[in-house]
Formats: sequence, C-alpha cells, structure tokens
Amino acid sequence: MTGLFRGAASPPQGSTSLFRRIVVPVVGLVLAAVLANVAFAAWLAARQAAERAEAGRVQVAQALASSRVTLTQPVLDTLEQLTGSHFLIWDSAARAAGLTTLPPTALSPGVAASLADAVGDVTVLAGRRYRIGRVRSGGVRPETVLMLVPERSVVRATLEAAWPLVAAAAATLAVFVPLALATLRTTLVASERQRLLGQLAAGFAHELRNAVTGARLAIDLHRRRCAASRPATAANDDSLTVATRQLDIVEAEVRGLLALGRSAQAAVEPTDLDRLCDDVRELTAARASHAGVLLDRGPPASITMPARRDALRAALVNLVLNAIDAAGRGGAVRLAILAEPGSAALVVDDTGPGPPPALAATIHEPFVTGKPEGVGLGLAVAQAVATEHGGTLSWCRQGDRTRFAIRLPLPTLDASPAHSSRP
Repeated sequence: MTGLFRGAASPPQGSTSLFRRIVVPVVGLVLAAVLANVAFAAWLAARQAAERAEAGRVQVAQALASSRVTLTQPVLDTLEQLTGSHFLIWDSAARAAGLTTLPPTALSPGVAASLADAVGDVTVLAGRRYRIGRVRSGGVRPETVLMLVPERSVVRATLEAAWPLVAAAAATLAVFVPLALATLRTTLVASERQRLLGQLAAGFAHELRNAVTGARLAIDLHRRRCAASRPATAANDDSLTVATRQLDIVEAEVRGLLALGRSAQAAVEPTDLDRLCDDVRELTAARASHAGVLLDRGPPASITMPARRDALRAALVNLVLNAIDAAGRGGAVRLAILAEPGSAALVVDDTGPGPPPALAATIHEPFVTGKPEGVGLGLAVAQAVATEHGGTLSWCRQGDRTRFAIRLPLPTLDASPAHSSRP
C-alpha cells in the first residue's frame, strides 16, 4: 500500500486534460471580457470625440454669425490657428472664391465651386478629409463663409481612442495571466490529487477491512483455544490484547483514509469529546509503551457536540501516532481538550522537535512527510476531517513542545463554563 501511495505523489495524468478543459476556457472568457470592455471604451471615446468636434463646429459657426468684425485675411488666419479649420469666403452670385486660408495649390480651377456644392458632406482635399459647413457672417458687409473642418475617419478616431486602453489591458494581462494560470494549475493538480487520494482510499478500504477482520477472527479463535487448553497461561498473557489493539489502530487509519474521500456519507451523532479522547488514548497506549513514550491525558472538559465520530477519532489517532514518533524514547505526549469561546480544540502536544522548517508551510498536504518511511497522510487526514466539520487544523511551537490542534465550532455545548478547563 505504501508503494502505491508514493506512486500517486506524481501529478495525475488527467491533470493536463483537466487543465485544458477548465483553465483554458476560463482564461478565454477573461480575455473576451477584457476585449469587450476595451472595444466599448474605445467606441465611447470615439463618440465623445466626435461630439466634441461637432460642438466646436457649432460654436465657430455661431461666433462667425454673430461677429461684427470684417473678415480680412489676418482674421481668417487667426481663426485657422485657433480652430485648426480652414475658411474660404464664397461669392454665391459670381460662384467665385475670395479670401481663404487654403494654400494656393489646393485651389485648382473648379475646386471652390465643388466645395460650395458639397456643403454638409465630407470631401477629400490635398489628401485630407474635411467636412464642409457654410455660415453667413454678421459683419458690416455680410459674407458667405465655407468652413472646412478636418474630419478624422471613424477607424482612425477609434484607434487613437483605443490604443491607450489596449496597451494598459495588454500590460495587465501579461502580468495577470501567467500568475493566474500558475495558480489555477496548482489548484487543479492539488484537487485532482485529493480526488485520486479519495478513490485510492475507497478502493483500499474494502481490502484492508477484510484483512483486519480476518486477523481479528484468527486472534479471537487463538485466544479461545489457549483459554481452553492452558487457562492460567492465557489469563496472564496480554500479547493477544496488544495485537488486537494494533488491529484497532489499523482500522482507525482506514477510517481516516475514508475521511479524505467519502466521510460526508457518515452519520452525524452527538459525540462526547472526553470519551472520544479516552478511546484514542486506549488505542494508542500500546504503541506509546512500546516506543518508550509517556502518553498523558488532560482533564475532562464535559463537552458534547454533533460530529462524525469515527472520522474525528481517526484524525486524533493520526495526530497522536505522529506525536509518539516525534517525541521518541523518553519523550512525552499529551492529549487534551481546550474549551474556547464558541469552539473546542482537540490538542495533541509532544516534546519532539517539530516539523522540519522546509515542510512547515506544506505539512498538511497529502504525501508531504519528513519521515523516511512515511507516506504523508496522517496530517492530510486530520486536515480533511477538521475542514469537513467546519474547523481548522493548526500547529505551533510552545516552549520546547510542539502542539497540533483541531479547532471545531460548537453549535451545541453541553457544559457550563465552570466545567471547561484549560490544559
């Protein structure tokens, strides 16, 4: 089983296809949304620019119509510099051009007449587009003036308005997309690994339970035979009891593996946390004794809460077994319940050195372990169970001890503050 779980530590083969099916469409939608926003902003900017240009034309026309100043060449040149438009005085009766700001080369024969006929339209003159307007000046000698307002094409106006937005969006996407892709890929691989772990747990559970059941039946049969043939020896021999306890630990770890995949199917029941801790201590006492570790139990807290008892017990068993291994011979492990406002913490601390610094940030992830022979599932089981119950798993160093705590919210607390205790 260990070899199979270690093999599962590599990224799942289906993660690439899952990445393409989920991440690529999401990124495509984000890009489409960004481009749609840029297009709308560019259209709006171009429209506003056209409206401002039209408003400028109206203002110039109104100023010419209300002005009493005689339109001389210096006046026309000044208007051209202020507005960027060209002006041409047109004699409608003689169909001839008078003063103008247009260069002489632009006024070939017949051009002035064509401009007068194109009032209200857009025409091309000397390679530039102009919108032709006509206004009657209000001077001492009223004259007809043709206004040639430079007209930018819609495409050019849109591009000029859009390029700053496109540049900003491209720069943002150039930074955001790689980071988002890396984060999404990591999340997908982790979730796929978690799903695979649940499938492996479900597949192994049946076989392991069959093996544990067969071993337990064989031990019970052997105990009965020994009791029948050698009653005195059987009464003083506790080796079979120790073997049974070890099978109980294996069964608890199987439940913990199931907690990673299908624990939500288990029933929620009122769980006495004191009795739960007593069960965990009874299950792990033989392992602690064999390892030369003192296993201590904190004072009772008298707390009962709804929980999935088997999954919670499996999580605590894993924490205690890890603490026993970390403490080593001559060390000590303590299992206690800490009552906190609105929550209860199931605490396991030991005199060991704590997780290696290189693994401190990822110690809760599956297949992360500092033990040469470990598979890195104990804390993953505890993390999954804590999350399922709406709680958290955390660890810290307090003095010379390492403390792991499963903190669970308390929708029901069957104890008064006087019964709660602190380890």
